[in-house]
Amino acid sequence: MRPNDELLQKISQVRKRWKAFLWVRGLAWALGVLAASLAVAVALADSPSVPYAALTALRLLLVGAVAFTVWRALVVPLRRTPTDVQLARFVEEKNPGLEERVVSAVEAIQKPKTEQSVFHYLLVKDALERTRNVRFGDQINKRKFNAFATMSGAFGAALLVGLYVASLFFPHGVPNLLALRPPDREAPKVTVTPGDVTVPKGEDVVIQAVFTGIDAERAEIRLRYDNSPEWETSLMDVVPENLPTYRHVIFNIQGTVRYYVDARGIRSDEFTIRVADLPRVEKLTYTYNYPAYSGMAPKTEEDALDMVAVKGTVVDVVVTGSQPLSRGQIVFADGKTIPLTPSGDKQVAAKVTVDRNTTFRIKLWNTNGGDYLGQEEYAMEALDDQKPIIEFTKPGRDYPATNLEEVFTELRAEDDFGVNALDLYYSVNGGEEKKVELFRNRSQESPKEQSASHTFFLEEFGLKPGDFVMYYGRATDSRNPANTAQTDVYFIEVRPFSRDFYQGQEAGQRGGQRGGGGGGQNDSAAALARRQKDIIAGTTNLMRDKDKYQPKEYTDKLHALAEAQAKLKESAETVVGRMVRRELADETPEIKQLTENLKLAIEQMDPAVEHLNKEAPQTALPYEQKALNHLMIVQSLFTQVQVQRGARGGGGGGGGQQAAQDLADLFELELDQSKNQYETIQRGELSQEAQQQVEETLDKIRDIIQRQQKQMERRAQPGAGGGASDQMTTQELQREVERLQRQLETLSRQNNDPQLQQAARDLQQAARNLQQQSQGTAQQQQQAAQAAQQALERAQRRLQQQQGGGAGGGGGSQQERLAQAQQQAGRILEQQRQIASQTEQLNAAQKNAAGNAAQQTQLGQQAKELAGQQDNVSDELAALEQQLQSAANAGRENREAADRARAAVSSMRSNQLEARSADAAAALENRNLNRAIQRQGEIQKMLSQLEQQIGQASSAAAGNNRQAQLENALNRTGEITNRIQSMQRRLGQQQGQQPGQQQGQQQNNPQGQQNTGQQNRGQGQQANQSGPNGGGQRDQQGQPGGVRNGGQFGPTVGPNGREQAVDNASRPGGYVDPRQLGSELRERLGELRDLRGILSGDRDAVAQIDRVINRLEGFRSRGFTGDPEELSRIAQEIIDPLRALELELSRELQVLIGQENIRSVQEDELPSEARKYIEEYFKRIGSQK
Repeated sequence: MRPNDELLQKISQVRKRWKAFLWVRGLAWALGVLAASLAVAVALADSPSVPYAALTALRLLLVGAVAFTVWRALVVPLRRTPTDVQLARFVEEKNPGLEERVVSAVEAIQKPKTEQSVFHYLLVKDALERTRNVRFGDQINKRKFNAFATMSGAFGAALLVGLYVASLFFPHGVPNLLALRPPDREAPKVTVTPGDVTVPKGEDVVIQAVFTGIDAERAEIRLRYDNSPEWETSLMDVVPENLPTYRHVIFNIQGTVRYYVDARGIRSDEFTIRVADLPRVEKLTYTYNYPAYSGMAPKTEEDALDMVAVKGTVVDVVVTGSQPLSRGQIVFADGKTIPLTPSGDKQVAAKVTVDRNTTFRIKLWNTNGGDYLGQEEYAMEALDDQKPIIEFTKPGRDYPATNLEEVFTELRAEDDFGVNALDLYYSVNGGEEKKVELFRNRSQESPKEQSASHTFFLEEFGLKPGDFVMYYGRATDSRNPANTAQTDVYFIEVRPFSRDFYQGQEAGQRGGQRGGGGGGQNDSAAALARRQKDIIAGTTNLMRDKDKYQPKEYTDKLHALAEAQAKLKESAETVVGRMVRRELADETPEIKQLTENLKLAIEQMDPAVEHLNKEAPQTALPYEQKALNHLMIVQSLFTQVQVQRGARGGGGGGGGQQAAQDLADLFELELDQSKNQYETIQRGELSQEAQQQVEETLDKIRDIIQRQQKQMERRAQPGAGGGASDQMTTQELQREVERLQRQLETLSRQNNDPQLQQAARDLQQAARNLQQQSQGTAQQQQQAAQAAQQALERAQRRLQQQQGGGAGGGGGSQQERLAQAQQQAGRILEQQRQIASQTEQLNAAQKNAAGNAAQQTQLGQQAKELAGQQDNVSDELAALEQQLQSAANAGRENREAADRARAAVSSMRSNQLEARSADAAAALENRNLNRAIQRQGEIQKMLSQLEQQIGQASSAAAGNNRQAQLENALNRTGEITNRIQSMQRRLGQQQGQQPGQQQGQQQNNPQGQQNTGQQNRGQGQQANQSGPNGGGQRDQQGQPGGVRNGGQFGPTVGPNGREQAVDNASRPGGYVDPRQLGSELRERLGELRDLRGILSGDRDAVAQIDRVINRLEGFRSRGFTGDPEELSRIAQEIIDPLRALELELSRELQVLIGQENIRSVQEDELPSEARKYIEEYFKRIGSQK
């Protein structure tokens, strides 16, 4: 290339870079001004009433601002094209060392050829040589160039995002700016109803005004009564759900009224309301005659409004008018009518079948022929017969247990018309599914709520670590057997039972902490089992909820399950393959057995995937369960290997066995790479449609809360009027709340969600309070309004928790933590008393069995079991200390409570409770029963003192919050009473059977009569459970419905001093299984003791609870023989006193918060017989004093 061309080419690089800089700078300015101007213009134009001329001016200003910016920042600079000499001088300025060589060379090149000489050629060559290292393309300021380029991109992105946001938050702004011609606007007007109308004297007239073509922020109504020459002005109320609508109510109109509506200068026509001698509705009475299948007795509702009943209900409607009536008519919104015939002087009646959802009005004729169609519109709502709601209240989760433990489960169901049956289904290791009939209703009236319990005596199943029991519950509707509801599936996982296991695990954890590794490895193998359990839960839930899904959605979910199962199979195959490659499969007997079980699990997964892809979940489920069984064994073996490694030197630092470490690494590696992809079906997950309904309900509740709050603020203002208007608003709120309550009840039954059901109950309570808000004195109304507000807020919190997947993991407030700690301490104390009682019995049996080798072996097994129970006490003490420490750390909430909690923690540590419990467990393990009894006595004494300390801390946290304490006690009392009543109902239905019939039923009982060897194995753990302290081992904190190492109900004592079980069927209509009933009674006794702890400051309540506890313990020790008098004693001595306590707590709560009817269980709702028993009960108490 010629030197001249080469130099000019370098100058052109500077020119290109200069133009690029001008472009990015100009674009940055133009986009920035456009974004800012557009934001201002959209905000100003965002109103339907902005004049078109103003919009045109905004458009011109917007376009003008952008055009000026483009001209000034882009067009003008680009028109100023610099010459080559100017650019060469720019380069010289950036590089002073060139000393004008480039400028001189460029000037020489631009001279005519005739004037160029050899000197000019040498000058260009010299300039090129001097600029060899000069980067001409980088002469423009790089930092400024990048800054303007970034600004251009940012402004462009902001413009796009701003347009999207403007469409959401400024719905009128963008369309108004883009409109090319003036919109066809309606002339501002107001539509007023009812306009000119004639109404009966004393009628309430609702006037509504709807504005169009005007943004009316407020509206006024002007009224002139026939006895007043002046116009009165009132501000109209806004109708929130139907903007822009305003409303005003004229109550009890007595004469002619003229009126018109005015807003922002827009005035309606003038209308007249005339009063005539016409009939109007004064009262509605509904008598609901429910369908025969519902089993419900007729119910009469006075002063009724909306007609809400199950579909098919025939309602006797009686309309009471203000005048003698000749006839009437029910006019439905869909055009249908039903005639009303005279049934009295001022009454007309008709029968209405509730068969659809609609609204209706009442038209009446008086005896003079005058007629009037009432303005008020009533709703008719036909409810479908919903499925029952069913849940496991205990344990309500997967539960690990040893193969000698007794696991207590409790099932609760409720239905709108009654529960007909409760069943429990279980299978062992994926084997044949067995059914336990917990409840069968044989009375004419079905209970709307029923609970039943079942205890799994795991020793009788012959299980080993790694085995599992899968179970679920099912409830059947009282009159519609097709209406069934089923719980989620839960698992009882059999864990190793050995103190060496716990010690090795602790050593491994300590070694891992010292060596820097080993922590959390046990979770690696457990993750495989967890993933398989999720697949099983998803399969059962899909089978249960098949009717809820569309065919394609159901198929997609099955295929998602198949994919999850296939991925889990791949994970297991990868682990096995790596073990083989690293030659670990035969390293130790445990690892060899682990490998074999992994292979067996893989073999079961193949047909599971195949059947799921074929949309046959019923046939896939057994394979899934068998795969889980093998994976559970893998988990147990993996834990055993890791524990042994930890016991031999810890989890890191090279001190453990290399094979165990390699095994852990394999599991960790595979599980990190392959996570569970199946997330579409979770336990308790609502469908997307149900979640949307919950969200909509929550929004409506928030709106009602705001309206209720505003109404309360208006009432609190001095001299606030408008009482009649407030009354109308309250009635509307009440009806809205009742409608939301019914929607939530339907939703809860469709999804079997107790949380939604509880929120519906809160709304029901709010509706009652709103009804009371229109009655009584001003103070009572204000108190009822506050109670309604609280109930609404409770419902709101429950729905928010439901949306968040539960209450969250925050652990609750300091008060809640201390209350839980107090209950936990009480349970531990009761558990320790039970263990001590069994240890004393074991000690006596050991002395009597001296020289008998067989008995000594059996007693040794019992001692080992007690050692495991004592270890559980140690674990619970550690958890209790952690709970107390958490409450102590929350010192900001209540300093005194935190100090007392801290003192309780210090007491636990100074008394070395956990160490004493471990020592007692070691003594039991070594058969040193005297030392164990000594330690257990010390522990009981210290636990009793600790319980008192925690109670003091809990009281300090509660402070003066007596209301919360009473509400908690009231709810617990009701729950305990309902459970005991359910037990009494089941016993009453079983009392007619004879022993001969029972044995016949026993033959087909999946958990029926056990062989003698099984009975003997269970005798030791069942011995002498009804000690002086009563009650069995209580469920652990965080583990509700935990292990029951309890004895049998109604024991018989054999010649060796030990009790022998009478093991019969636990079936409705069969003889009562003493062990099953004994477990249930121990649970009720524990709940009563918890209630006693809550009411520890109320001497009368504590004394009353103690009497109930003594009588329940007496019933437990006497046994149940089917005597009807025994059932009557349960009602008189246990249930009725508890109902009386419930009533007293309710009354105290009413006095405390100044309202009536705080709870649905009220004195006037109690049966007459119950009221009689309660009166007699109080008379007996009074005579004792």
